[in-house]
Order: sequence, then structure tokens, then C-alpha cells
Amino acid sequence: MGRLEDTICALSTAPGRAGIAVVRLSGPGCFSALDEVFRPDAGDAEPVPRRLILGCIADPKSGEVLDQALVTRFPAPNSYTGEDVAEISLHGSPVLVSALLERLCSIGARLAEPGEFTMRAFLHGRMDLTQAEAVHDVICSTTLYQAQVAARQRAGEISRSLKPVEKGLIDVIVQLESSVEFVEDDLPLESRARLGEKLKGTAEELGVWMDSFRRGRVVRDGFSMAIVGKPNVGKSSLFNALLRQERSIVTEIPGTTRDLVSEFTSLDGIPVRLVDTAGVRRSEDRVERLGVDRSIQAIADADAILFVADLGGACSGEDEELRVRMVDLQCIVVLNKRDLPSRWSEEQKAAFAGAWPRVEVSAKTGEGIERLRSEILRHLFGDSAGARDGILITNLRHCQCLEAAQAHLARAARALDDGLSEEFPLADLHAALGKLGQITGETGVDDLLREIFSRFCIGK
Repeated sequence: MGRLEDTICALSTAPGRAGIAVVRLSGPGCFSALDEVFRPDAGDAEPVPRRLILGCIADPKSGEVLDQALVTRFPAPNSYTGEDVAEISLHGSPVLVSALLERLCSIGARLAEPGEFTMRAFLHGRMDLTQAEAVHDVICSTTLYQAQVAARQRAGEISRSLKPVEKGLIDVIVQLESSVEFVEDDLPLESRARLGEKLKGTAEELGVWMDSFRRGRVVRDGFSMAIVGKPNVGKSSLFNALLRQERSIVTEIPGTTRDLVSEFTSLDGIPVRLVDTAGVRRSEDRVERLGVDRSIQAIADADAILFVADLGGACSGEDEELRVRMVDLQCIVVLNKRDLPSRWSEEQKAAFAGAWPRVEVSAKTGEGIERLRSEILRHLFGDSAGARDGILITNLRHCQCLEAAQAHLARAARALDDGLSEEFPLADLHAALGKLGQITGETGVDDLLREIFSRFCIGK
């Protein structure tokens, strides 16, 4: 990142043609640079902070008018970055935006680097590191649920949850430090056993948060799901039913799908990449064999697998052969074509599914599809499939810090139980506190900042 003393500028709205484009400036020379390119219609009237002012953008050297614009000033420290900030709203022409940025740079500003506005907000104390990372997640959201989870974190949900934990650890540290430094003063301290129980309780609480990462990772990044089975069991029909659109070609001819067909959708607000695979069977057709090879690769890469069989046809050797091939994988058995007379007995259905969950559906009529959606979520998240409340860890970095903190707390509790000198648990308690501080950016984040903020878009 460049120097904090620089005044930076960038397009903050999406690039390309639009009705409106917003160019943002931040830094100590923000308002003086603005005054050189902006002429308010009100003439010499004193600009009012946080109020839109109509005027025109002009070349600071020639005086040539570029465009009409609305300008808003946000004086420090009550701005996004904690510095003086200005936002210029002009017509969304890439040519006009480029010309404005060029003129701002000619009078001393420089183009912002990716994430530099939000990094300045973090460095000036306008947000902690979890909130800054959540800004990126809000921007990258593809579903409303993703955006809601990111917005809660942007509002400081993780930081607020960590505060009582950090306060409790500090209380234990103070007591242990006091027992060492003021051993002769007979201070009223809790017993080692009581302090150990506190640490174990805190470690368990961190464990609950870490467990939420199973769901949080999928909520943040989405998952892939392959639909597999022998030819003509209705994989493409099921694919279309889950998408709620006719995306894949469906015919009664076996082997219609010869290559992977993928599409993005969402289940309960969670992004999912559905993959319709070619029917898996032995074939002498070279093109079909290539499709089968790609299907096998898709099975290996998928986070979830729908193993489809046809209730309208007898269980065949091809079904059994594919079942044996997939026996070590985590699948959901989908018995399709429930609208037809079933040729499977209850014993055959149970034996074919084995330990896998099974759902009977009709991709043609839609019967059982909603139950299948619920089973997919339960397969991914277990008993927390319907959970929406409580803290949700979505960032791998946060989960790793929690794991390290929990390990330090467990060692500290064991040291207390084993009667070791206070210096031993104190070392682990300070380390645990440092790991929790890394989550919010209070400690040890210098080497993380460039990596985190480099993923942002330029104007953020």
C-alpha cells in the first residue's frame, strides 16, 4: 500500500456505462483537490458537510467544463476512512470518469490501490479487521442470505461476541499474575480449580464457534453438487427441477447428456453449482467414454452427490456396479420417477441406499423436490441445517485463530490441574489472548493486511 499521507481517488461504483458513477477521494488534500475541479452552482456559498451540492466538473487548467455533478463532503473523523472524504456523482460514462481521475491525479492525488479505502478505515479505527473483511464479503455476495450474514459481521457481530471472552481471559490472567507478584498480600483470588473450570468453559464456547465454520464456509463460498447415475434415470430432469428452469436437454433416448452441464442456483440462500453429468456406463462410443470420464472427475470434485436411480425400471447390474464404485462416498440416493408404477420393493430400496439417506421424487411432477432440498441441506450441515441465529464463522483465518486459542486454553487448564507454576498457564493465556486479538486486528496483523485488502476492488 502507498503512504497514508497521500490523497487517493478511485471509481467506487462498478466500471462500465451506467446512469451514475461515483468517484471517491480520501486524504489530507481531499477538499483542496475537490475545490480545483468542482464549481458549485451556488457560487461562493460555504459548502455544508454531508449535503449534496450541485455544480460542474471543470478542467483545473483550461476551465473547460467536463460534466454536471453532485458532490458530498465528509470531514474527518466522521467519514468512511476516518479522513476527509469527498464523493463526486457524475454521469456514468467511462470517458468522463477517466478524464476526472486524470485531472485529480494531475493536481496531486493518486489512484487508490485495491482495498486502500477500507484499509485506511481500519487503520484509523473506523472498523476492526472482521468488519473490514465483511465489507469484501458484502460486495461479493450472490444471495440475500450471504449478504445478510456479511452485514451482521460488518456491524461488528464477531467483535461483540469476542469481547466477553477476552474480558474473562484477562480476569484470569490478572488473578494469576497477582498471585505471583503479590503472594505476601493475601489477595482474595479464586482457586486454581475454579480458574481451570473457567478456561475449560471458554474453550468449549470457542469450540461451538469453530463448529459453526462447517456451515459458515459453505454459506460464504457455496458448494458444488453432482447429479450422477446410469443413463436415462432422469438426471437432467432432476437438474432442471432443482434449477426451476429447462436448462438441460431431456429426451427418452439414453445417453442424451454426453458432457457436463453446470448452472448456479441457491438452496435456502446458499449458492450451489449444480452439475448434470453424463450417464455412467461402459460404452464403445469414444465421445460417450469421454463424457463418462468427465462424470467420474465431477464426482471426485463435488461437495455433495445425488445418486439417481429409476423406480420405473428394475434395479440393474449397471445400478449395482455404479453403487459399488461410489460406496466410500457420501451420497444422497434419489429414487426418481415416482409418478410411474414402482418396480422396486421396499427391501430393494433399503438395500440399495444402505446407510445413505434416500428420497423418492418425481422430477417430472415436482413431487418430493422440496424434501430433497431439505435433505441436501441436512446432509451438508447436519442438525444445524435450519440454524440462522447465533455467531457464524465464515472466514478460514478466523477459524484457525480460534483453533489456536482453544489449544492454548486447553494447555493452560491442564497446567493448572497439574499444579504447575503460574508462569506456565500464563504463557498460554497470553498466547490465546493474542490469537483472539488477531481476529479483530488488535494484535499481530501487519503481515496480514496486504493480503487481506489486496482482494478488494479498487474503489473500496
